[in-house]
Amino acid sequence: MPLVKISLLAGRPAAEKDAISNAIQDGLVKALGVPTEDFFQLINEYEPESFRHTNGFLGLRYSDRLLILEITFLEGRADTMKKELIQQINTNLVNAAVVVPDDVFIMIYEIGRASLSFGAGEAQRAL
Repeated sequence: MPLVKISLLAGRPAAEKDAISNAIQDGLVKALGVPTEDFFQLINEYEPESFRHTNGFLGLRYSDRLLILEITFLEGRADTMKKELIQQINTNLVNAAVVVPDDVFIMIYEIGRASLSFGAGEAQRAL
């Protein structure tokens, strides 16, 4: 059920957004074992005046190609899985030649099983 919000500076071509999307989904499949059809992503593009960030933090250097990813999924995964996910997505994005390693900012949110509905007015994952 991961929901991925991808925030980026406007102007990237569709093929590059496809590569970003595919790299993230592949990371979710490999690191978390989600089914390939479990695919929910929102790409938010921002004009320069609305996409603001520091040039560097914690020894990292950021460029205008920075991707800010917010990933929400059900609670209960071990920290080791989350770290593997972060690494896998970063590697995939770099290998797709859409960013350098520093330009991938990832924030993970976990929610309870009763906090999600795929539709039909039901919380399908609630125990």
